[in-house]
Amino acid sequence: MKLAANLLVNRFEWAREMVNDIIKQYHYQTKAVYYDVGAGQNSLVKEFEKETGFSRSFDLLPFDTNIEQWDIENKFPYNYPAADIITFLEVVEHLNNPWLCIKNIADMMNTDGFLILTTPNPGWSTSRINLLTKGFLTCFTPSDLDLNHHVFTAWPHILEKLLISNGFEIVKYVTLDGHTNLFDKGLKTSSVLVQMPARIIKKTIEKSDPTSIGMSYGIIARKIGKNA
Repeated sequence: MKLAANLLVNRFEWAREMVNDIIKQYHYQTKAVYYDVGAGQNSLVKEFEKETGFSRSFDLLPFDTNIEQWDIENKFPYNYPAADIITFLEVVEHLNNPWLCIKNIADMMNTDGFLILTTPNPGWSTSRINLLTKGFLTCFTPSDLDLNHHVFTAWPHILEKLLISNGFEIVKYVTLDGHTNLFDKGLKTSSVLVQMPARIIKKTIEKSDPTSIGMSYGIIARKIGKNA
């Protein structure tokens, strides 16, 4: 899986742009069926209601009545049309059984449908420093396990295998949230002697390995066949 770009945008900005691009390129005549899985507060579906022919939001614990309940460890429980576009932002790291969950998502998508997925980047330069100094990757600490249920560390090569095994091809792989800055508002005078060497090390890591740039990464996958 080849890295296409290191982007400064966050996951919501990137997903909005990707949904717009897919709609314009593939659904300019026949409107797409669009679902947001793991919808949170339902911001994405609200933005694309007019551009799509049918749209719904789903979550394990719905935020309000506009979001429908779906535990994706179980098969899709609704008699709705198959999806052309699904957004799946910062969900996979929460899954007890990611292979089963991705299979259930693939089963309710049309062939040539697009899955837009993001997850924390375990290869992030900050994560590498934290693993060395604290023993845990960023976003995958004991606290993240207890408070956020981050139970699956989605390394890109593992997620690639997971998607391909479930009938997808990888269309695009990017990192999000931007590179480390040597100087910004987070640099405190009181701790500059500690922060600056750490930032220089992170910049060095990022220069040698572009996949380490960015706290999250995103994948666009296209469904091309049946699950393996």
